[in-house]
Amino acid sequence: MSANVENMFYYGETPWHGLGIELDHPATAKEALIAGGLDWEVELTSIYMSDYIDDGRMCDMQEIPVYQALRRKHDRRVYNIVKDRYNPIQNKQAFDLFDGVVGEGQAIYHTAGSLKDGATIFILAKLNDSIGIKGEQIDKYVCLANSHDGTSALQMFWTPIRVVCVNTLAMALSRATNKFYTKHTKRYQDRMDRAKEILGFANKFYDDWKKKAQFLAEHQLPPADMPLLLNAAFGYDVGLKMEEVYKPVQEEMVKINQLMVSGRGMDNPAIQGTKWQAYNAVAEYVDYYRIPKSKKEGARLDAAWFGSGAQIKQRTWNYLLRN
Repeated sequence: MSANVENMFYYGETPWHGLGIELDHPATAKEALIAGGLDWEVELTSIYMSDYIDDGRMCDMQEIPVYQALRRKHDRRVYNIVKDRYNPIQNKQAFDLFDGVVGEGQAIYHTAGSLKDGATIFILAKLNDSIGIKGEQIDKYVCLANSHDGTSALQMFWTPIRVVCVNTLAMALSRATNKFYTKHTKRYQDRMDRAKEILGFANKFYDDWKKKAQFLAEHQLPPADMPLLLNAAFGYDVGLKMEEVYKPVQEEMVKINQLMVSGRGMDNPAIQGTKWQAYNAVAEYVDYYRIPKSKKEGARLDAAWFGSGAQIKQRTWNYLLRN
């Protein structure tokens, strides 16, 4: 694995990102922790400052108040400097939470691993039932992500995956129904105690998502509106002319137009010319073809799930529902 993806496993079909070591059986939470290379802990350590007197000798070290270094124990990799009220949530605690939500046969651990040298860890599990959209199967997944660099809270959210092409269709469609999170403070346990409610949140999200996906699948997108959609997807004013768009983005837009015809699962006659087809062309581009700024292996996965790629999908989804 690259430095960006330290360790990862998957069970079942090879993920769209093509990363990870394959397991031949569904993993328990304990097995997933080990197979994902996540059986390690982080810690807070004091930070000291040194100074020099006139003759160049170093004076006594002084502890810096309020702030501490957040580092991994076994290799002392420092992830960030945080305030002393920060409370690390260990990988095992995150897996215990996840197991409490999707345990007892309600889900299968699909993949788990770490990104950015362990600064972000994630677990993805497949729920037992699925959704049908125009004859296609959409599997239901729930994802837990946690940061060890102080940049984000521990969060759980839901992402549908289109089986025919393994597109990840959404990561943050509605913050009200699609996310459970808890900050890294001493009060996090109060939030984690609500874990049993999370599957209820998932059911509400998927009921809402299915209605919206069916709306997209039942409404045509006029060809003249495709440039407007692409402008919106990449954060431009919808009325901007193609030649006014940044040239590398023009090339991305051309690729998405090609995927409308030649993309995975686009031969389904029931979705031809629909908003659903357009959304999946964008999702496929982000998942399979978009080149992120970082050249490290796993950077596309990171962007598609948590970064700029997820934002492109979100803007696409929002535009198609509103126009």
